[in-house]
Amino acid sequence: MAPDPNVPVVGIALAYDVGSRDEEPGHSGFAHLFEHMMFQGSASVPKGQHMELVQSVGGSCNASTSEDQTTYTAVLPARELDLGLWLEADRMDALDLTPAGFENQRQTVMEERKERVDDAPYGLASLRLRELSWRSWAYAHPVVGSFEDLEAATLDSAVAFHRNFYRPDNAVLSIAGQLDVERVLARAEQWLGGIQPGGPPPRQPVDEAGRTGACERVSDPLARLPAVFMNHPVHGFGHDDFFALEILETVLLRGPSSRAWRRLVVERPLALQVSGGFDARRGVGLFALSGVVSEVDGLAPLAEAWQAELNLLAEELIGPAEWSKTLTRLRAARVFGMESPLAQAAALARAELVEGDASWENSYLDEIAQVTPEQVREVARRCFSADAAVRLEVVPA
Repeated sequence: MAPDPNVPVVGIALAYDVGSRDEEPGHSGFAHLFEHMMFQGSASVPKGQHMELVQSVGGSCNASTSEDQTTYTAVLPARELDLGLWLEADRMDALDLTPAGFENQRQTVMEERKERVDDAPYGLASLRLRELSWRSWAYAHPVVGSFEDLEAATLDSAVAFHRNFYRPDNAVLSIAGQLDVERVLARAEQWLGGIQPGGPPPRQPVDEAGRTGACERVSDPLARLPAVFMNHPVHGFGHDDFFALEILETVLLRGPSSRAWRRLVVERPLALQVSGGFDARRGVGLFALSGVVSEVDGLAPLAEAWQAELNLLAEELIGPAEWSKTLTRLRAARVFGMESPLAQAAALARAELVEGDASWENSYLDEIAQVTPEQVREVARRCFSADAAVRLEVVPA
């Protein structure tokens, strides 16, 4: 909990320790499917009423699914905190998994898969990039799932998925805003305390040992312009490299004055646009770049220029002026990003899940301040080898 008497609302985040990495082969897309299913009604809340109840008191709610977690969020007037807790308890304990509701959301997710992947420029290429970047199936398959697995999904398998992962011993509840700590504890116990836990949930192996680089070119009939995607494997949450990688991301890709934008788009117009950064995971993460070019002949020069920027960081220390600017940008992003109670609640829940300690969020700026340019250079040397890079070039059909 993060009490703040100066705001009249509460932000609630209920983060379940389940993401697409926990899906079994042949059952991809189930974590994301349940993000939809959790709004389809429960024992005391008819279908469609969850969101309406929240909105009727002036609140809002949402959910998100990633490879590592599924989080349900709500913003409510402080006096309506009970409503939020009761709604989450009801659907955790007694979700209404009906054949009609399951089929409706299965079709919805299949349409979402078409829209986001099959019918989107670079969509199918993004699937191939995952396969090249990850050895383990847990991370190599897309969060939205495969069309074949979604078509074959059954209600029985959905019931089993909910039973395995949607339990109080597999979740973190985080609340920020105008709240009384003792009262919240009592209410959480009242609504959630009686829900039965279970045994250890099934987990899929995530083994990235022995991973090597790769280079491939694919054709995309939906792409209007060529693009190149490059990934380097890096350590994720909980590793000593984490804060140095946050700094490297800011130096390279955050803002129009960052190195990649300035040198690859403005000074040397090798790319029309670039994006990417540090994709932290529970295990091995990625440091990524994607760039769009005007001609196919520009793909290799852009990839080589990006690797040259990484090599430079592995060879030279970041200068004092750029170092100061980078730390200021990181501090500002952190402070502004944590202004709302909902952002605080979601961040604390994630820290408790992935770091095992919600107070990790409060130490972020102190940890960043302790990193040195020498440490950043050493991380760049270890992580940004050209031999470890995955490079996927996409050309219009």
